[in-house]
Amino acid sequence: MKKIYTVLCASVLFIACASYKPLAPGAADATRAAEKFPGTTLADLEQGKSIFEQNCNKCHSLKKPFTKDEETIKSVLPKMAKRAKIDSRQEDLVLKYLLTMNSAGKSK
Repeated sequence: MKKIYTVLCASVLFIACASYKPLAPGAADATRAAEKFPGTTLADLEQGKSIFEQNCNKCHSLKKPFTKDEETIKSVLPKMAKRAKIDSRQEDLVLKYLLTMNSAGKSK
């Protein structure tokens, strides 16, 4: 019985970690982003999220950047973008998405 319980707990933890979905941006997020990054739209944030989801989980969990502060994200992202082979426009979209949604998660 103890073995079954251990396997069940490990499975739940694995599924919980593997199924993390980054926050989807909404209209309020786009407004907040445009204040910080003039001209940023909801479509930009959605595109940044998509690029982030498609590229960043190859090396680490998608939750990891959301545990970092803004300065750390800004300093680490250029290295990660190079590893992920995304261009500067894509990197900028990911940065705007991460910084906007990172602050959204902390205000809740």
